Amino acid sequence: MLNSLRTRLTLTFVSLTIIPLIIVGVLITSRGYNALQNDAVDLQHELAQRTAINLEAFFNERETELTTLTQVYGLDTLPEDTQEDILLTLLSEQTAYYQLALVGANAMETIRVTRGDVITDSDLISRADDAIFQRAVQTHDITYSSVYFNEEARDRLITLAVPIENLYTGDVGNVLIAEVRFQNVSDAILRELDLNEGDDVYVVNNRGVILAHSDPSLVIRETTFDLPESDGRTTGLSGTDVILATDTVDLSNEGLTVVAETSFDNATVLANDVFRISVLITVTTLIVASAIVIWTVNRLVNPIINMSHAAEAIQGGDLTARVTEEGNDEIALLGRTFNQMTAQLQKTLEGLQSNIEQLEYSNQERAQLIKDLQTAKRIADENSRLKSEFLATMSHELRTPLNAIEGFTSIMLGGMGVELSARAEDMVKRVSANSKRLLHLINDFLDLSRIESGRLELVSTPLSPARLAQKWQEEVGILAEEKGIEFDVTISPDLPVMILGDEDALSKVAVNMLSNAFKFTHEGRVALDLQRMGDEWMIVVSDTGIGIPPHAREYIFDEFRQVDGSSKRLYGGTGLGLSLVQKLSRAMGGHVSLESEVGAGSTFTVVLPLQVPEATPQGTAEGATA
Repeated sequence: MLNSLRTRLTLTFVSLTIIPLIIVGVLITSRGYNALQNDAVDLQHELAQRTAINLEAFFNERETELTTLTQVYGLDTLPEDTQEDILLTLLSEQTAYYQLALVGANAMETIRVTRGDVITDSDLISRADDAIFQRAVQTHDITYSSVYFNEEARDRLITLAVPIENLYTGDVGNVLIAEVRFQNVSDAILRELDLNEGDDVYVVNNRGVILAHSDPSLVIRETTFDLPESDGRTTGLSGTDVILATDTVDLSNEGLTVVAETSFDNATVLANDVFRISVLITVTTLIVASAIVIWTVNRLVNPIINMSHAAEAIQGGDLTARVTEEGNDEIALLGRTFNQMTAQLQKTLEGLQSNIEQLEYSNQERAQLIKDLQTAKRIADENSRLKSEFLATMSHELRTPLNAIEGFTSIMLGGMGVELSARAEDMVKRVSANSKRLLHLINDFLDLSRIESGRLELVSTPLSPARLAQKWQEEVGILAEEKGIEFDVTISPDLPVMILGDEDALSKVAVNMLSNAFKFTHEGRVALDLQRMGDEWMIVVSDTGIGIPPHAREYIFDEFRQVDGSSKRLYGGTGLGLSLVQKLSRAMGGHVSLESEVGAGSTFTVVLPLQVPEATPQGTAEGATA
């Protein structure tokens, strides 16, 4: 029986038909399960991430509301009646809040408003033992508590504390404490989700306790859930097989985890359908193929040879090869089926070729986008250059008439051909002083423009440290005389007699630091020290002025920045001096540092490379004190 050609052909064709289908079916089903499971994980992760973003946005809105009261309205500076009215208004308009309290630096409540109850002065309490209050004062940052159940509110609450800092000292003067209903999280976040049957989203804390869920009973019973180490297939909250993903929200010391899960059956329903279809196709194909083979085995030889030739042609790349279709019997049907399969293969390959061309087109678009970005960068660079040129040109145009004004006022004050009354002389002196001030400001702008545009030219020439110090002393000594404070100048004896440097740049650095020191020093002394430190030398300016608070040292060297608005009103200035000092120091290969204590004074130190002229002997400068 097995030696029969009919039997062997039947078994062979049936095997060739069914086995590949079985293999393909198994592979498709297996990969389908894996692909759908991965897609389900990605989908749940996206859902968890979206929910976490909404949850974080909910608390960010609360933070924004509270910081607006403290920073924009200046809550701590308002009268108590106004403070209470503002807090009551916020409590009535935002249902998320249960209670609001303003706590002073002594940890005592100054105002407390709550939903439904009237708070009198006797009800105010001390927050000295409140960990949230203490953390807010210590960290200077918004702090959250854990979620807890409040008997009076009959709800789960979460407390956040917002420190209110003194703008000048940086210390925390008051703390605004708000208790937020966590039920509003469920109402505002979870209930808006459009979930399918078998899907679930909930929030747990660091201990795995359910904090928010569409089923309130799970929250009331404080149900716990052990989170898996990674996203994927696991046992869900209800004990069923699920696809689960998580995302976290970090609220200060309180970490919240959003969990999104869907039943495994929902995630793999398509794969199950594919498996059933594959089985149906395999069984159907087995039946049809067996019938065709048994019915047409005697007429298969020639058509098989014909198809073999066509298959060889197709294998060689000729997708136009077709089987000759003769008659209307099963062999002809098989030939037509073969031709249809070949045509479909040709169509598939053409589609792949079209996709390849589309990818090439996409690459061309990407290359064009990169080119456009490069063009935009060049335009931005050109705009920056034009800005610097405009600033330099305008500063130059302004400086020309100012020089004329300064010249005329000098002639008038010198009495050359003009006799001035006392009042006129005072007015001319004011014009001269303000023109000098404006000219100095324009020169600062020009220097900053040259530095930013890369056109600052430094000229290294032999200089005498002693002569430089004398020049600087003569230039700013009048400031010491006007304020009646001491001005000491000291030159280290181990500093060379001559050094190399740009006199103009060095003078601007020193004079700006000295002017700044005299401006903020009302009594005591200002000192200028020129020192040597190995292969470097230093210009040190110290004073006994008002000092600089720690929080202002981060931006004191920025352009147009001062300690705060009050400093600008009291002392004037544009905030360019120290910025120019820093930029010129860096341009000369050095750096500037600051040491300061509020109320005790400040010390600015510029460290520069020490260069000595080759033709000058390595002598030392004479120490000087004035």
